[in-house]
Amino acid sequence: MLKIYHAPFSRSVRILWLAEEINLPYQLESFTLFTAAMQAPAFLKIHPQGKVPAIDDNGFVLWETSAIIEYLVAKYSDGALLPARDSEAGAKAVQWMEFAENQLTVIMAEIVAHGGVLPQERIIPALVERGNMLAPQLIQIVEQALGERPYILGDEFSVADIMLGFGLNIATYLEFVNHATPNCQAYCARLATRPAYVKANAA
Repeated sequence: MLKIYHAPFSRSVRILWLAEEINLPYQLESFTLFTAAMQAPAFLKIHPQGKVPAIDDNGFVLWETSAIIEYLVAKYSDGALLPARDSEAGAKAVQWMEFAENQLTVIMAEIVAHGGVLPQERIIPALVERGNMLAPQLIQIVEQALGERPYILGDEFSVADIMLGFGLNIATYLEFVNHATPNCQAYCARLATRPAYVKANAA
């Protein structure tokens, strides 16, 4: 059975969310972020940086969120959640997945982590200042792209929504998603009604 290495409120929520969306059975091994257990030699053999998510699929170990998502969609689903790479929808899905992780989630996570979650000796205040400057622009990019569409690619839910929804949830917590960004607010509320989302975030 697939094993998912997970920590609540972390990027690994997206892997649980996907697994629930495609009805993929899994075993959960949970950690608390920033604890010694994540730096234990046994876990460093799974993820060399001691981070989540990571998976062990019957002996095949893989880490990095996008890589895991693409692998699980290809192997364990009909592929509907990630359109063909050579299609316009597929290219857009990859675009939004990259944006969601490498810009939106990175900036939001830095604001949270360096705003007080990390141990004091690891905090870099300049990252919070930079994040607060960049965040409104990132949210506006999503706000304009969504318009009145239900999902980021249009009418159909995809893994791009899983990636993007996680970053926007942090942005909502930080109040960058608010009454001035109604499209993002409605989008986050829509995603939160999905049964797979509810199950993943309860783990």
